[in-house]
Amino acid sequence: MPTLEIVGAPWGNFVRTVRMACFEKGVPYTLDIVRPQSPEVKAIHPFGLVPCMRHGDLALFESRAICTYIDQAFDGPPLVPRDPTAAALTEQWIALVMTTVDPVLARQYLVAYINAPGGVPDPAVIEALLPKVREVFAVLDHTLAGRPYLAGEAFSLADMFLFPVIWFMRLKSESAALLQESPHLLGWYDRIAARPCAVETEPPVATGPAQPCKT
Repeated sequence: MPTLEIVGAPWGNFVRTVRMACFEKGVPYTLDIVRPQSPEVKAIHPFGLVPCMRHGDLALFESRAICTYIDQAFDGPPLVPRDPTAAALTEQWIALVMTTVDPVLARQYLVAYINAPGGVPDPAVIEALLPKVREVFAVLDHTLAGRPYLAGEAFSLADMFLFPVIWFMRLKSESAALLQESPHLLGWYDRIAARPCAVETEPPVATGPAQPCKT
């Protein structure tokens, strides 16, 4: 069987999610380190975004589709529970991360740093974003007060979608301070950070992205 190939930069949030999924399933893979909008990426993704995936003759884009393939095409522990209720809860939280959590924390707050000259954003821009960041953290902290993982009692793909975003939040002063006010979210973070899938996929921060990876 051909080796699965992940295409994208290692610091991309959702590239890391896909890599964590491979690690949890025990799926060997190679990482082709390519930035968004490169010709290699555009050959797979119509809008030039990462991650993308190749496996033999199959090419896929969008992280959720790639993770579905990894989960269903390979042996190993399920990334999404097979029980309908647990599966629905997992998908619910994956959707919330992709439609609300990541857009606020990565596409708005983190991008305010990334796009700023010298990485120093306008303080007024950051200050305007902090209520949204605080609200997201409050929802996550409240959720994790009652259970160890995002979708319930077991580690799942939902946690793999959230973890890379929170990892970045530790690196900026305002979001790091807000995390300190979210003890349940911090406890969850520490549990995931200790897992081999998190340790083995930690990105090289010093060479961070020109922009966060989208899909």
